[in-house]
Amino acid sequence: MDSVIASWLPLGFLEAVAAMPYGELAVPVVIAVLTASIMTFSIPGALTPTAFFSGMLMGFGGILVVALGAVIGSHILLLASRRWLSGSMQRRFGTRLDGVRDHLEKRGPIYVAGARLSGVPHVLITAGCAAAPISGRSFAGATLLGLMPAIVLAVGAGSAI
Repeated sequence: MDSVIASWLPLGFLEAVAAMPYGELAVPVVIAVLTASIMTFSIPGALTPTAFFSGMLMGFGGILVVALGAVIGSHILLLASRRWLSGSMQRRFGTRLDGVRDHLEKRGPIYVAGARLSGVPHVLITAGCAAAPISGRSFAGATLLGLMPAIVLAVGAGSAI
C-alpha cells in the first residue's frame, strides 16, 4: 500500500525542496501557495487531497498551512469576482437582488459558514458574496469557520499515515 501511495505523490520533488537551504520553510510555503491557487481557481474537490497530503508531510501543523492558503485563495477569488462580476450581476438581476442584499448584509457570515459546512460549491458561494455587501473580513472569517472541519479531518487522516 505504501508503494502505491508513494507512486502517486511527488515525494521526490518535496524531498529535494526540503533538502535545500531553508527547506523547512519552503515546503509549507509551496503547500500554502498550492492551496491558495486551488481555491482561487475554484477547482472542485481538490482541497481535501491537498489537506491530506499536507497532514502526511507536516502532521497537524498542516492545518495552519492549508487553512491560511484556503482563506487567502478564497479572498482573492472574492476580490476578483467583485471586480468583474458584481456589476454584470447587478445589471442582470437588478431589483431582485435588493432583498437578498439586505438579508445578507445582516446575516451574511452565518450563511457563508453554513454553506461551506454543507458543501455548496466554492465558486457559487464566492460569486454570491461578490454581489452582496459582506465585508472581506467577515467573508474570510466565515470561510475559515466553514472549511475548518474538513481541513482538520483531512489533515488528521493524512498525519495518521
